[in-house]
Amino acid sequence: MDLKFLGRGAAFNVYERNTSAYFIENQTLFLIDCGESVFSTLIEKNILNDIHDVYILISHTHSDHCGSLGSLGLYCKYVKKIKMKLIIPHDSAYIHSLKLLMELFGNEDTYKFVYEEELDHRFINFEKVRYDLTSHTKDLHCYSFVFESKEGAVFYSADTNVVDNVVHFIDTYDNIATIYMEGTDLDIPDDVHLNIDKLSSVIPQHLHSCVYLMHIRNHACVEDAIKNGFQIVKI
Repeated sequence: MDLKFLGRGAAFNVYERNTSAYFIENQTLFLIDCGESVFSTLIEKNILNDIHDVYILISHTHSDHCGSLGSLGLYCKYVKKIKMKLIIPHDSAYIHSLKLLMELFGNEDTYKFVYEEELDHRFINFEKVRYDLTSHTKDLHCYSFVFESKEGAVFYSADTNVVDNVVHFIDTYDNIATIYMEGTDLDIPDDVHLNIDKLSSVIPQHLHSCVYLMHIRNHACVEDAIKNGFQIVKI
């Protein structure tokens, strides 16, 4: 599964742009998260030029993961003459939060919901994608994503402060292609992000080279990742 990245920065790392990944298949854009910088990056890189359909996964409603969803929705409606498709899990609270967000953006008629299983066997890049509930901040529904593909399973953490999801992923799949993880150099109690050394301690050594760090806070995160044998996503 070939993911390209529009940005790899944490919320306050404006130099690296908001963390967001995508692929294009048969003039369809498949996008993971849509933070404040994402729409402008899509325009700057001419990524939307030949696109006829847009599918989006939103991990949670922090603005660095959904902040330009309104602009993208309006662009799809008025320029591309399409409705973007927001992929959703069977989680009424999460769905309600997305509906409220789109209402606040004034975008009630720019999108449609598509349940995750409706994408099964629709793309060459992956066969299935599933939302995987994780822990990030209190009272906010946050998700990681698990993709099943012919090349192997792919894990995309989005924002998390626990290793439970990736450990379960590793225990579940024998054939693992890539693990995309957020990580921070900070090691403080009750942090909402995942310490890189803690992540390293639960990843089997033979999988370290399959781990790609994203949502980078600063260069110290890059150094910690490399020290632990991880890769860094490239923009």
